[in-house]
Formats: sequence, C-alpha cells, structure tokens
Amino acid sequence: MVKKVLVIEDDEAVLIMVSEILQNENFDVITASGGIRGVELAIENCPEVILCDIRLPDIDGYEVLKKLSRDNRYLRGPFIFMTALRERENYRKAMELGADDYLPKPFSPKELVEAIFSRLLKYSRIESNLDQKVKEIENQLNTKTQNIHNEVDENGSFISPASSKNEILVKQLKEKEMELVKETFNAIETNNTLLDLRNEINRELKNPALKKQSKQILTDLKRKTKKHTMLWNNQTIFQLKFNQAYPNFISKLNTRFSGLTQYEIVFISAHLMGLNTMQLSDLFCISDDSVRKSRYRVKKKLGLKKEDDFFSFIHALNIGKRNHE
Repeated sequence: MVKKVLVIEDDEAVLIMVSEILQNENFDVITASGGIRGVELAIENCPEVILCDIRLPDIDGYEVLKKLSRDNRYLRGPFIFMTALRERENYRKAMELGADDYLPKPFSPKELVEAIFSRLLKYSRIESNLDQKVKEIENQLNTKTQNIHNEVDENGSFISPASSKNEILVKQLKEKEMELVKETFNAIETNNTLLDLRNEINRELKNPALKKQSKQILTDLKRKTKKHTMLWNNQTIFQLKFNQAYPNFISKLNTRFSGLTQYEIVFISAHLMGLNTMQLSDLFCISDDSVRKSRYRVKKKLGLKKEDDFFSFIHALNIGKRNHE
C-alpha cells in the first residue's frame, strides 16, 4: 500500500527536491509551503509520515506539531523535523513536543529515505506487538463471555428469583451472571492497565537523564497506546459486554422510556447485571453516595415511587413483563 507523506516546507527548492526523492521511493507526496496549510492538509489526508521545517512564514513547525497532537487521528505515524537549526535547545524542544526525528539540513537523499523508513519500521513493530497483546486479551475475554452466554442460553432466559420455584436453577443462573460481571470488570481492568501504562510512560519521559533512544521508544509507545481502540472509557467497555449478554434489553428500554440519557441506560443496565453500589462506583468513577443519588433520580424518571423496588422493576422489564403501573 502506497503511504502518504506530507512535506511542509517554505523553501521551494527544498520542497521540490524532497518531493522528487520521495516520489522515486513510491510515496504519495502532499506538499504545503506554510504551517497553517500544512495542518489543514494533515487533517484532510491523515498522512502516514509528516516532514516539517521549523521556520515557516506563518506558524512554526513546533506549533504545527502542537496542533496535530491534540487529536491523534491526524498523527498516524512519524513526525520528522527538517531544519537548518542545529542548536541543542531546538533539538530538545522538538523531542519534548513528541517529534520522532530531527533531520539537520542539508541532508542527502539517502539520509532522508533512511530516516523515514527506520521510523516507519519502528512504528510498525510497536503497533504489531501492541495489537497482538491486545487481541490475545480480547480473544480470551470473548471466548469466556461466549461460553457463559451459551450456558445461560442452554438453561433458558433469566428467571426472576421471586417467581422461580427451582432455587437450584436460579442459583446456577445467578452464578453465571456474576461470572459475566467478572469478565466485564476484567475488560475494564485491562483498559485501566493500558491507561496506567501510558501514565507511567508520561512520568518516565520527564526524566532528564533518559537517553535519546529510550525516550523515542517510549514516545512511540505512548502514541500507539493512546490510539488503540482498546482505550475506551469503562462505560463503553461495559455496554459492549452487556449487549452480548442482553441483546434486546436496551431496545425495550428505549421503546418504553425514550427520554433516557446514555448514562442512565448504562446505569440501569448495570443494575440488571447485579452490580452492587461499590461496583457501580468503580464503573462510573463516582462516590457511593453519588450512586445512590443517581438511583433515586433514575427511579423518578422511570415513574417509580420511593417504595418501589428498582431491581425488581428492571428484571421484570427484561423478561417482558410489567410489574409496575
């Protein structure tokens, strides 16, 4: 697949030279003579590589990198500065902002091509290793969740403890439901682990004694962990897992109560899965008291009275019965 390279350079001679070198290497080259236009083209095209001069007529290369760093969709790969500035402070500033390389002018075609290919190779290796690890975790969780779901299906749909005469079957189904809860929180824990990893990388990058190569590897890894789809918020992870176990519940809920917010839908769904106040607190990152207040507000929105049993109402809705008017 042909990779796009965006070149941001105000010197026309350098711009033409770099473009020709890259086109000869079968890159799809996009060019801009100013920083503002460069940012626009990066957003429009999402290039795999960005080569950028530091001194530009409108905004400098540092500002270009800052603007693009605000949304990782526009930084899919290496960001390499091309510059005649050789002072160490310029190099240090570029690295602190997250640049992948610093190519001093003048440079040879070989140096340019090697810089791009070496950075692309590093990105590819990091992304491959990270994707493999995350896929392993996802596959394990999906397999366990599907096994639990299949066992529940074999024993029939959810049976309310209040109406069931078979206490053994109810207990078995409840155990399976709790296993699903555990798998959900395993997914959340995995997500939090990746977030912790990124925070640890941020702390390590502030170490002034960190060597250049180590710092670059950590910067690459940070960008990849931030981009990865596994880094959803906990509520998103919960809802994906919930929909696997109860595929029709949310549609029933929306049909009957069309004014519910996304937060309220997830909140109600979590109660159906049997999450207690402490677990709800972890899921929504709020205090136990805030969980109780949310439960009170949701009950009012569902038209329930203070004395009505919130859990019984939700379970009755799940099996398609109305036990509240």
